[in-house]
Amino acid sequence: MERAAAFRAAGADGIFVPGAVDPGTVKLLVDGIDAPLNVMAGPGAPLVVDLAALGVARVSAGSGIAQAAHGLVHRAARELLESGMYEALEGGLGYGSLNDLLGTVR
Repeated sequence: MERAAAFRAAGADGIFVPGAVDPGTVKLLVDGIDAPLNVMAGPGAPLVVDLAALGVARVSAGSGIAQAAHGLVHRAARELLESGMYEALEGGLGYGSLNDLLGTVR
């Protein structure tokens, strides 16, 4: 709370508390900080709707999406090397879908 107050005094318009996902802790932070609270969530964290109900202003996945992608790369490479199979690649996006995500506006 002291650090959040110092950040606010320095001009921060929102407070980010990495690792705070326990509902009781999050509620204490929301109630005790005079600014929007941002949290980083991932596996084991409450759902976004539940964090919003506690008063969280922003939920970030941080590096979690990249870490999950790296995990898939590791599993797929290991599978290919150890068994010669490709099942870890199932569910991937086709080129058309990837192109749609990137868009054509320049």
